[in-house]
Amino acid sequence: MSRRWLALPAALLIRSWLFTLRARRVGAPFDGPGLVAFWHGDQLPLLGHRPCGRLVAPVSLSADGRLQARILTRLGIGHVSGSSSRGGAGALRGLWRALRGGALALMAVDGPRGPRGTVKPGVIYLARRTGLPIWPVGVAVSRGWRLRRAWDRYLLPCPFARAVVRVGAPWHPPADGSIEGACAELARRIDRINAAARRDLARGRGSERAGARRSG
Repeated sequence: MSRRWLALPAALLIRSWLFTLRARRVGAPFDGPGLVAFWHGDQLPLLGHRPCGRLVAPVSLSADGRLQARILTRLGIGHVSGSSSRGGAGALRGLWRALRGGALALMAVDGPRGPRGTVKPGVIYLARRTGLPIWPVGVAVSRGWRLRRAWDRYLLPCPFARAVVRVGAPWHPPADGSIEGACAELARRIDRINAAARRDLARGRGSERAGARRSG
């Protein structure tokens, strides 16, 4: 049975869920086309403070991927079919064309099957071929659930939680280094920016408490 009908209610649910979040984006601006790199499972808070402009994301060729593509379309995000495990060459070509056309590519760089926290080489290849930067992105929420049994430990923020989306400085992987070294460096940058997002969230909580004491 086709699951095509699920796309509209799923998109409406996501929009409603994100509307409840008290989210803010901090850090570097998204200045022009490039690649937005984050860990798989952290995408829901990011959707609440996603970049402006034309956005595109890779989706798998599976039935789940087709449903995800329809949901993304309803959220105003384009898609390219293929992943590192299936249809990878086609996905890279599609992303390359989108980037050259001025898009920002949203990439969960350890997907589609993990292991979590291990950057796959596609994002480095695209950055080197296009000469465009990579923005590492981290997220933090005040209350939420991590789906521990999922390989990506998907983050589901509680409704009305506070959320921070932190954007790191744009980074150009060196053209003369190894792919493995560049992947490891990007992983370190994403981990650091996630830690910075958690600090931002803690500082915000401290400011709220101080304000409550002053008003009392």
